[in-house]
Amino acid sequence: MNVIVEGRTLTFPVRIADATAVAGCWVVRAADVRPLLRGTGFDVAAVAGRTLAVLALLRYRVNDLGVYDELGLAVPVRHRGRLGAHLLQLPVTAPFTMAAGRQLWGLPKWLAEASLDVGPRGATSRWGVAGRTVLDVELRTPPARLPVSVPARLTALAARDGAVLRSPVRGRARGLRIGLGTAARLVAHSPHPLTDDLRALRLTRRPLLTVGIEHLSFEMDPASHEASA
Repeated sequence: MNVIVEGRTLTFPVRIADATAVAGCWVVRAADVRPLLRGTGFDVAAVAGRTLAVLALLRYRVNDLGVYDELGLAVPVRHRGRLGAHLLQLPVTAPFTMAAGRQLWGLPKWLAEASLDVGPRGATSRWGVAGRTVLDVELRTPPARLPVSVPARLTALAARDGAVLRSPVRGRARGLRIGLGTAARLVAHSPHPLTDDLRALRLTRRPLLTVGIEHLSFEMDPASHEASA
């Protein structure tokens, strides 16, 4: 299946052949997440009033959408009883992937300026808009790498024009580094929807865990559409 994005032909599944990523996972209050889902039709996937928030830093090195950096802020949600990941914020550093993400999967990609350094002990980055610094992020992982390759599957859920876009993702992660209780640093510099969401989630200096992925690959199929209600 082919699709045209800004005059360029893409073929499904869209393939990300090689990326590197560092993510932090926090336990947060479901009550803090619910206002951020208003108007989407999604429910928080929670246990005993608690859920998860994931902040990920990614560098895409070889893929169908070009070379770019990305920050993702996601929470687990349910729609009609099925579980998925909902992206609250998704700044990227290249306009084509922004256009493709919005058009094909309804993802909330927006264009940002970033400096990102990913290494064996974690990642540091600075994110800004129109020359204005918005956020500094530092996520740390242990240097020891696990000698395993892990398959991963998830479904991204997005709300657009009264419909829900359900996008399956199939991937594999190699070169894992996992830290428990490792310190993180999030510094907001300017008012922005990204920092507003981070403040609403009340992320602490110590996430539940951090994960570094030396080599990440995945494929994305076309989004299926269904009514939000």
